Amino acid sequence: MTGTIRYLKLANYRSIDVLELHDIKPFSVFAGPNGAGKTNFFDALDFVNSVIQFGADQAIKKHGGFKNIRCLMRNFETARVFEFESVFELDTETQKTQTLTYHLEIHQLDTSPFLEEYILESGKKWTVNDIFKDNEEGKQAFLRSGKSFLPIFSHYFQRIPLFNHFRLYRIEPNEAKSPLKNYDDSELNHNGRNLAAVLTRLETNDEIRETLLEWMELIVPGLEKVQIQNERLTGSTVLAFKEECIEQAFPAHLISEGTIYLLSILVAILDRPSLGITLIEEPERGLHPKAIIELVDGFHEQATYEHPIWVTTHNEALVRCLKNNELWLVDKKQGKTEMKQVQIAEQLASTLDEAWLTNALDGGLPW
Repeated sequence: MTGTIRYLKLANYRSIDVLELHDIKPFSVFAGPNGAGKTNFFDALDFVNSVIQFGADQAIKKHGGFKNIRCLMRNFETARVFEFESVFELDTETQKTQTLTYHLEIHQLDTSPFLEEYILESGKKWTVNDIFKDNEEGKQAFLRSGKSFLPIFSHYFQRIPLFNHFRLYRIEPNEAKSPLKNYDDSELNHNGRNLAAVLTRLETNDEIRETLLEWMELIVPGLEKVQIQNERLTGSTVLAFKEECIEQAFPAHLISEGTIYLLSILVAILDRPSLGITLIEEPERGLHPKAIIELVDGFHEQATYEHPIWVTTHNEALVRCLKNNELWLVDKKQGKTEMKQVQIAEQLASTLDEAWLTNALDGGLPW
């Protein structure tokens, strides 16, 4: 049984007053000017995931405290409450579709945050009261802890992508190029810092290793091999790149940022669990327009309802490759982030990127 995201609501996070998104596609792209709120949207989702995994206190600290989280368009009292809601369609073994709703509110963001949550499934509403029946003291202690009750319902983690393996990537090529020592290789770091360590692990996975090389050879002409080398003096692990007709491999610091960035993005989308959401900020950075087209083909191949891939962009080449309903235009009006889904891509007389850049879609462009 797996869950498809049908609806998301976010309220009171930085420039987000209230956002409601319906029928989000497995591969979705959020395009808009700088400062419109694309990053705030991804950060808000990351905030929800942090609350579920670690509790409200740790999530608020991770995101810079109440002053960095609060929505400045709201008065102080209403700014103290964060709200999130999601609706999923569940495909069951009997091929009947069920709907599941998860609702979260965090109160007193500025002092002692506590959570109000519920899960609604097939007419049954689950709350913290169902966990602490006849144990009021335990219930109050749990509420004071600021923790989510979702981890207790472990079966939902196996069905809902938002609650299972959520990854946000803002790759920094200089970080990914750097030598490293004794780094965790379980998953790629959000900025790509442990790329060499993860690639060392992937050397044992024939399918991913071969797919990575195929994509790199397709997008980066002349590339023959990506190697992992150990520095004798420091014991650090470093990346090296072998090109055709050149005997010696080049160390990572001599390779373009676009190539390192591409390798990091490919690792992010190929080396992932079977269920979860992958968010990537501006995957087109440093890439040739033709390489961007190939990369979007990879996104389309890899994105599923069980494992969506959502990205932000400013790039017209990326937008040109999108299908109907995959593009969301992001704007800021009177200080508030707004989004709308483009539902007419297949009916346009021009290409989607031309329609976007000429403002035929009425949004998502600099003011």
